[in-house]
Amino acid sequence: MASSEEERGRGGGRQSRRTRSQAAPDWTVHETLTLVSEIAAVEGECRKTVSSFQKWKIVAENCNALGVNRTLNQCRRKWDSLLSHYKRIKKWESSSSEELESYWSLDRETRRGLGFPEEFDSEVFKAIDNHLKDEDDGSDTETDRDNDPEALADEVDVLVPACSANLTPFVGHFVCYFLLMSFLLV
Repeated sequence: MASSEEERGRGGGRQSRRTRSQAAPDWTVHETLTLVSEIAAVEGECRKTVSSFQKWKIVAENCNALGVNRTLNQCRRKWDSLLSHYKRIKKWESSSSEELESYWSLDRETRRGLGFPEEFDSEVFKAIDNHLKDEDDGSDTETDRDNDPEALADEVDVLVPACSANLTPFVGHFVCYFLLMSFLLV
C-alpha cells in the first residue's frame, strides 16, 4: 500500500497513478523520425530567438499536425532520452578500437550489459547525427549583426517567411512577429 505522501501531489490533492495501459503508447520509428525532423526544423528556422517552452510548444503542435499525437512534455522527454542514448552510442563508436565491437553489431544482452539501449534505430541515429552536424555547421557561419546591418536585413528577409512555412498559422505568425521584433530591437 502506498503512503499518503506518495499519493499526494504538490497541491496536496490525491493523484491517481498511471498504469501502463493508461500511459502513452511507445514511440514508433516514424513518430521518432518526425520528432527529430520537427526539432531540426524549429531549431533551424527560429534559431535561439524563442524560449525553450515556445520551442517545445511549436514542436509538439507541428508533430500533432503531422499525426504524431504527443504532448509538449512527451516530446521533450523523448528528445532528452534520444539525445542521451545517441551521445552514449556516438562516444562508444568514436572511441571504438579493434578490440571493441561496433554498437550496431552487439546483441541485445551485450548492449544491456554495457548500459546501452537494447534497441536504437540506425535511421533515427543518422537523423539525430545530421541534425547535430547541421546545428554545429550553422553556429560557425553566423555573422556579427551589430557590425553588419546588411546581414541583419538579409536575416529578417529570409527568416520571417521561412519560419512561418512549417508552422501552424497562429503560431507561425506569432513566432515570426517575435523574430521581427527581436531583430528590430538589436
